[in-house]
Amino acid sequence: MTMRIEISKSLTEDQTKQIDHLWNELYPIKLKNRFGLLLKGTKEYNHHILLNEANEVIGWAVAFLRDDEIWFSILVSASNQNKGCGKMLIDSLKQNSKKLCGWVIDHNNDLKQDGSTYYTPMQFYLKNNFIVMDEKIETDIISAVKIKFEL
Repeated sequence: MTMRIEISKSLTEDQTKQIDHLWNELYPIKLKNRFGLLLKGTKEYNHHILLNEANEVIGWAVAFLRDDEIWFSILVSASNQNKGCGKMLIDSLKQNSKKLCGWVIDHNNDLKQDGSTYYTPMQFYLKNNFIVMDEKIETDIISAVKIKFEL
C-alpha cells in the first residue's frame, strides 16, 4: 500500500469530515464530536494528513501552539494500526518540532462508540521516546496524563 503525508495549515471540507469520522470511531464515546473543539483558540498549527493511494485519510496528526508549548494530537484508522502509520505521523511531527506535548488516556476504562474498550496507546508513545510527566487531567470527559518528547 502506498501512503503519503501531506502537511497543511488547513483541511479541506472532505478531510475534515473524514478526520471527524475517525475521531468519533477511535476515541472514547465521551470525546464524541469534540474534534472541532481541539484547535479552538489556537492560531498556529500544522496538519499532517496520512493518505492512501485512493486519497482517503487513513491517519492524521496536528501540532499546535498552546500555552507556549507545541502540543499534538494523532489518529490512525483502526484498519491501519500496527502497520507503522502512527510512527510515520509521529516522525513527521518530530521533524518540525524539537519538543512535543500531549495528553494520553492512561487506562482501559473507557468505551468507544461501538461499545468496545478504548485501549490506552501509552506503550506506543513510550516506544517513540515520549516520557510521562507528573501532570494529570481529570474531568467528567477525560482522565489523562501529560506526555512529552524532547530532542
